[in-house]
Amino acid sequence: MKIMRNLRGERGVILPTTLIIVAVLMSLAIALLAVSGHEPWISKNLESGAQSRAVADAGIEWAITQLAASSNWSTTIASAGSSGITLASAQSMPGSTTAFGTYTVTVRNDNQANDNLITGVPVDTGGNTSDTNAILIVTSTGTVGNATRTIRAVVRRTLVPPLPAAMMFPGNEADTSFSGTAFEINGNDFKMDDTAGACAAAYGITTPTASYETRVQTSLAPTEKTLVMGKKQVSSGAANGDNVIAADTTLTSAAVSSFSNAARQIADLNFQSHMPASGTIGMTATNIGNTCASNWNDSNCWGTAARPKIVHIKGDPDPTSLFTGLQLNTTGGATNTGYGILIVEDGDLRIDSQLNWNGIIIVTGQYVGMGFLDAGVNDAQKIHGAMIVNETRTDAGYEGVVTGNATVRYSCEAIALAQSNRKLVSVTSWK
Repeated sequence: MKIMRNLRGERGVILPTTLIIVAVLMSLAIALLAVSGHEPWISKNLESGAQSRAVADAGIEWAITQLAASSNWSTTIASAGSSGITLASAQSMPGSTTAFGTYTVTVRNDNQANDNLITGVPVDTGGNTSDTNAILIVTSTGTVGNATRTIRAVVRRTLVPPLPAAMMFPGNEADTSFSGTAFEINGNDFKMDDTAGACAAAYGITTPTASYETRVQTSLAPTEKTLVMGKKQVSSGAANGDNVIAADTTLTSAAVSSFSNAARQIADLNFQSHMPASGTIGMTATNIGNTCASNWNDSNCWGTAARPKIVHIKGDPDPTSLFTGLQLNTTGGATNTGYGILIVEDGDLRIDSQLNWNGIIIVTGQYVGMGFLDAGVNDAQKIHGAMIVNETRTDAGYEGVVTGNATVRYSCEAIALAQSNRKLVSVTSWK
């Protein structure tokens, strides 16, 4: 029959079809096996890539710490070529071994063509070896196994303004009052242990104008003038008194205000001080530094020699000449001790007992002044570093009152310590 003949003609068709299907399935199985075999390798590569990027990031953080500790970035890049200088080469992370990855870190000045496109500011004109704008470019390459990742960061330092004297009054007024024969304002360089420093002497006191200079000079009795020492205006003159009290515009009121505004944003400690309903003292701090040994993060710890702090006290937004933004007291024979930068804004700083501050004290804003007001012979009040009072308006109060055993000694060691606060160094762009 015709139907049977057609069926007999398709005999054997199923075999090649089956073989084709089996071949396709085998190909798919082989492909899946191949992919699954590569998955551990792919996963390992992804893991190594992520780890190497993390190590490169650690290199950036390490570099920031090193740069913060350097008081002069021109010194850091002094021997740099066009590609910069290597700060670390195949270095393991702190507390780890090279098995967990290494980073290589280079740093260079932002002086190359088109660097302005990544820094946002004009190219530094200082060349390869001189930083003139407090900006550097840091490159960190992290390596884990065969994987490497590179991060480039623009690093900027918030600079402490220039400090030409032990005690400075760069603002609208410089009214001062001195009392006794036990105080000392000294622009000669001292270390924090009171031994002689190696830096050049600064003036004892500076003001922005000659008339303010005269005002400060006339506020000192002849016997008191001998207690103000430092750099001479006239080399043949005395190393104390009128000759070390100078009109100097190196430090400006605007620079102090700008630094205070920047420091407020990055301060380790920020406090608000309000004019009370009765009385004039907004904030009182007692026995500063007594908690540092047990808890550096405590609000009563205002920095240590190993880890200085930036402390900012914002005074009343509508202060008066009678408002004390911060009063420092002690109990039980303790001494207020701090390291770093202390800023009191829009209010007076009143020191009524023992003080040992190493770094910079800035009092700035409206109706401000700084008073060493405890005349007790045992209540030594000492600043190693520098002191600024920046009055931004005009009032009838004193900008500086010095009594008792108050001592202000210029110290480039203490100033460098204050400048080493890591929060003053920040990353402005990252790639």
